Amino acid sequence: MFWRTGSRSRGACPWSSPISRIAPLCSAILGCSGAAPTAYARHFAAGERAETAGRHAEAASAFESASRDKASPRERAHASFLAALEQIRAGDVSGGAARLEAIGKTRGEHAAEARWQLVSLDLATKNPAATKELDDLLRAFPNEGVAYPALHARLRIARDAGGEAEALSVLRALEPAVAGTDSAPRVAYEIAESLAKLGKTAEARDAFVEVARKFPYPGEYFDDALYRASELDQELGKNEGAVADLDRMLSVMESSTLPGTYIRPRFPDAAWRIAVLERDALHDDAKAIAAFERYVDLFPNDIRRAEALWNAGKLRGDHACDDWSRIVSIAPDSRYVPCVAERCKDVSIPKKSEAPKTCHAYITR
Repeated sequence: MFWRTGSRSRGACPWSSPISRIAPLCSAILGCSGAAPTAYARHFAAGERAETAGRHAEAASAFESASRDKASPRERAHASFLAALEQIRAGDVSGGAARLEAIGKTRGEHAAEARWQLVSLDLATKNPAATKELDDLLRAFPNEGVAYPALHARLRIARDAGGEAEALSVLRALEPAVAGTDSAPRVAYEIAESLAKLGKTAEARDAFVEVARKFPYPGEYFDDALYRASELDQELGKNEGAVADLDRMLSVMESSTLPGTYIRPRFPDAAWRIAVLERDALHDDAKAIAAFERYVDLFPNDIRRAEALWNAGKLRGDHACDDWSRIVSIAPDSRYVPCVAERCKDVSIPKKSEAPKTCHAYITR
């Protein structure tokens, strides 16, 4: 859970080489030499061994010793933080909490995490002070990773106390405090979700669109916001708007020339939803066919490609085999392959295909 300074960084080099340049490189990268480990490294390693073995009091003592050794301020601060955690795990909650309190008052690397650990203790014991502590934490450290669980903990308290209306009130009060920080898009998205839960559909839809506008791609909530806006547009009877929301999302898709992908989890769902909306809500078969075929082209590794072509073929009617024949080439093991072979006389099942031997009735009915 926590970053650690391992003992190796202060010990001997983990390799040797006859090439004279290797030793200086080892020393530069790992901060090591042929010298014996420092006192800090010995105490820190002892703390890690004790922690792994479940001897938390011993680990706390070792980390405490490391925090007083001649080391960098960052190393000493890290050891002090770990000593506090191990004190608590050993049962000395008040002692560990006092140490965390002192760390939390600094602006150091572990200040936010120390404050979160303290709040977690109060949440576990249902201490009413946790509410204000969470508010203070969210305002003091909106760019830290702990702001995410802190926000959700704060919203749980609000919902328990006054339902969704109270949660929205908390979010509205927090919004200006986190403007321009890493927490800003998260709070804006939660406001939109809260409005939707309260049945304020039109207002929620506009709020989701505003999230996408204010925090554009590659913002973390860009695609989720537009997908939710599409769902709400459909609820409002604005099916063309629902398609436009999703088209806007897909317009930012990028291709990768390296291993990996820029395709986000919402992108395939958005393309599929466009095809379904064109078919079932807007009743435009031509656009639905194009959307299903686009799905196949956009996502070459997606498991629904065969299903997309099957749906496109069904909409083509007499020209269904134009799409269905592609299924055999791109997904020769698909459950749709025997169905295609039954209906398209010029299509045969590949010899190495592992597709079912017969066409299942549930596919065609």
